[in-house]
Amino acid sequence: MDPAIRLVIVASLVILSGLAWAWTVAAAAMPDCHLLGLGPFVIMWTIMMAAMMLPSMIPVVLAFTAFTRTRRGETGRVRPISIAGVAAGLFVSGYLVAWGLLGVPAYALLETATRLTDTLPAFAAAGPVVGGLLLIACGVYQLTPLKDACLRHCRVPHLFLGHHWRDGLGGALALGMHHGLYCAGCCASLMVVLMVVGLMNLTWMIGLSAIIYLEKIVPRGLVVGRAAGIALCAAGIARLVA
Repeated sequence: MDPAIRLVIVASLVILSGLAWAWTVAAAAMPDCHLLGLGPFVIMWTIMMAAMMLPSMIPVVLAFTAFTRTRRGETGRVRPISIAGVAAGLFVSGYLVAWGLLGVPAYALLETATRLTDTLPAFAAAGPVVGGLLLIACGVYQLTPLKDACLRHCRVPHLFLGHHWRDGLGGALALGMHHGLYCAGCCASLMVVLMVVGLMNLTWMIGLSAIIYLEKIVPRGLVVGRAAGIALCAAGIARLVA
């Protein structure tokens, strides 16, 4: 791939992530964000996911753009970079749409937990125990074959693209959504952790973002993911015995 094209893609994703982080930091002081209502919550959730996930998407977007350029259209010619750029934008958009849709069950979980806490004193009193058990469950998930399978599709873009490729601009959007679902499977436990410790907790957001980036990008990313799982189990146990 032309270095200039690579630079544009990387810079675009970094800038988008930076803008999303700026918005997230500004919104972090907002209490009980899920009380905003479903629509505003999903928008907020999607922006947060853009902040946390886009840097780790760089390899797959680069690979997708290269695939788009080299696959020949009906004319038998290599597609122009303008078409590849539009397709890459749709791919990223589809990815964020998938995460946005997952904001609906996230909203439902937070709303349900809040109502139970407000109406059932026993549930509120059991909060530390529930939180500890959830941290342990999230840690165990980090060690499962399902987590590894989803992570493999994120770590090896050509594996994902080769198995699931779809032609056309509509295919780019659908493929982005498909990749978003794999990413959600990879990061599900970490997102649950974020809801346990506080959805707008910037310290945890930054830490979890670093884990997501490292386990997807660095050569020993699988080790990072498993280490995070063990740490979460330990944190959950510590919370239970505290």
